[in-house]
Amino acid sequence: MRLQLGLIIGLVLALQLYAQRPIPSGSVPAKGSDLSVTDRLVVASRIYALVQQYFAHWDGVPRPNVEASYREYVDQLVGAGDRKAFDLATLRFIASLRNGHTQFFDAELDGRPLKFWLLQVQNEWVIVDSQDNRLPRGAVVRTLNGKPVDDVVSELAQYVAASNERLARTHVFSYPGLFPENISIGLQNGDVVVVNRAVPGDAGPAPTANVSQGRWLSEGRLAYIRIPAFGDPAYERTAIELVRQFGSAPSLIVDVRGNGGGTTPGQLIETLMNRPWRTWQQTTPQSIALLEAQGIPPLQASRDSRQQLPSKDAYTGRVFLLVDRFCGSACEDFVMPFKDTGRGLVIGETTQGSSGNPYRAELGNGMRVAIGAVRYAFPNGTPFEGVGIVPDISIDIRPSDIVNSRDPVLERAQKLASAP
Repeated sequence: MRLQLGLIIGLVLALQLYAQRPIPSGSVPAKGSDLSVTDRLVVASRIYALVQQYFAHWDGVPRPNVEASYREYVDQLVGAGDRKAFDLATLRFIASLRNGHTQFFDAELDGRPLKFWLLQVQNEWVIVDSQDNRLPRGAVVRTLNGKPVDDVVSELAQYVAASNERLARTHVFSYPGLFPENISIGLQNGDVVVVNRAVPGDAGPAPTANVSQGRWLSEGRLAYIRIPAFGDPAYERTAIELVRQFGSAPSLIVDVRGNGGGTTPGQLIETLMNRPWRTWQQTTPQSIALLEAQGIPPLQASRDSRQQLPSKDAYTGRVFLLVDRFCGSACEDFVMPFKDTGRGLVIGETTQGSSGNPYRAELGNGMRVAIGAVRYAFPNGTPFEGVGIVPDISIDIRPSDIVNSRDPVLERAQKLASAP
């Protein structure tokens, strides 16, 4: 019935009118590829049908709210002036579902890099990454195109797929398609820097190797392993090799800050987990047409938390995990058992709090969608989605830390690891 209602609304509005990705970095929007009203309605109805069938996060967003958002979405897309307006309407609808793993992509949405990244640090918007020499790391930004940064972020956050408001505001600058070609940046010191995204930056993004890296912080005593992602199996494989290389160390620091996930690193967990541990609780929608036709609400298939036994050759030293607000998805799969069992001391910021194992579908016209199809809860049943993993020791970064390239999170871990 809900799907029929959506299709009927779309058809009526289309007749009335007739009568009268976050995207790959560096892509440039194509010209002359607008969508017809029919194409827009087909894409919208397909997305809506996929949400009804596969979306697992109704606990986080009431169905009546989604119905209202869809009505508004259809109204906007029929009257959208061009393809970007359609994309924005679609992003806004997807964001209303409040799940970081439910996302919309359009290959023609402007994906050219912003050449800067802002992060809210102690109530200030600070440059934490830059490819423009006029925008140094640690500089405080007051305005974007003449508006207070906080106002701009609040306005754009409505288009960002996220499981909570903090995550949406954090990832606004991951959506370059939301920004114009020229961006005027007003700094705290009074300077105004205009960034032209059509012009190459002074320096490209720092090159990243698809391997984990490690080193001794204290020879024979304390080792450090940095795992930037789990999107390539090489990250997990090299991390395991490093754990074995440093296997004699009494203490090991594992840094997964900035790790947005990928594939759950089950073998790495086994390499470090020297005690029994538990998996997530999981639920996913299960559609049985006959039962729903009889008025029975949609079913939920669930999987209880399961206990896993430790590997006999797992690392036995102390483990310290460094996390931040960018640690999400498979990164949180990695961190959770250490937090749940107390096997590792978790230090830094609360993680993203986003799960989904999305169902993916191509929509045509260079568009695709991912629908968060699994909802996690902690092994004891408490909510995870939109909550995240709270560190054992919370440490807030200060603007001065960024300016001085100081890492208080790593410093605290080193101090704790060196204690008797």
